[in-house]
Amino acid sequence: MKRKSVALVMTVACVLVFALAYAQDDIQSLEHDVFADRQRPAATFSHELHADTAEIDCLECHHAYENGENVWDDSMETDCTSCHKLDADGKTMSAMKAFHTNCKGCHTKEGKGPVTCGECHPRKE
Repeated sequence: MKRKSVALVMTVACVLVFALAYAQDDIQSLEHDVFADRQRPAATFSHELHADTAEIDCLECHHAYENGENVWDDSMETDCTSCHKLDADGKTMSAMKAFHTNCKGCHTKEGKGPVTCGECHPRKE
């Protein structure tokens, strides 16, 4: 009986370690080179939480416009700063404004997720 308990505890521990390791791989730091002189740390982002759990369509965040239509697909560049630079350029908004408009706008509209500076960009102590 004792061996079965030990085996069960070991199995549960292994599953938990695997689950935690897997979950951490999904969390990304939104750290981009265009923000060289940042005042706060980069925000972190969970793709799984947004795409899978909240079922947010990819086209809500990813975009490539042709003739006013979003034609983005997952074979295209996904780094926001490939188009959004430090400063706005014509109709393309700056990277900071693009992140804040998209992320904060959605969080405010849905009443879910962080919206203040410190909630998205917590200072490390």
